[in-house]
Amino acid sequence: DWLKSNDLQLVTRHLLAGFRRPEDAETFLSLKLLAPIVGILLATFAGTQNFLLFGLLLAAAFYFAPDLFVFYCIERRRARLDQALPDAMDLLVICMEAGLGIDQAVLRIATELESVFPELAEELLIISREQRAGKPRLEAWRSMADRVNIDTVRQFVAMLVQTERLGTPIAQALGLFADGLRTKRMLM
Repeated sequence: DWLKSNDLQLVTRHLLAGFRRPEDAETFLSLKLLAPIVGILLATFAGTQNFLLFGLLLAAAFYFAPDLFVFYCIERRRARLDQALPDAMDLLVICMEAGLGIDQAVLRIATELESVFPELAEELLIISREQRAGKPRLEAWRSMADRVNIDTVRQFVAMLVQTERLGTPIAQALGLFADGLRTKRMLM
């Protein structure tokens, strides 16, 4: 049970960092095992009087280095997604007002933003693929909210749920949501 929860945490952290391939987890675990050995080897070449203390400190630092790298990647990816969301919402509003449905608009935005915001384009393409595979729209968006773990995306999903539940026009709600995101970005 403990091993399963650790594996789940590892997979979750890697998804949040944008590492989706199975070999990424294997590389991470290999680095976690080999890095302390490299730290100890570096300590032997340092030639200090406190070899044991220096070796232990380097081994500990090298052991935690892969974790720090993954946390850095998570924060960098979140910042990029946060930066991209207002522009994506504006494009979504424009596409929907031009007559596209939300599914077609998401696919169009993903292709348009691919060169500028590749992280968001990848997430939107995943949503599109999930929907083509038969996953309901709201479940696909909830999956994205879980994958990126950003409050703005969770708020967007909640807005989608409310518009579908109440039957209100989605383009109007998207316009208000995009205005709020733009204002928030300007204030930041």
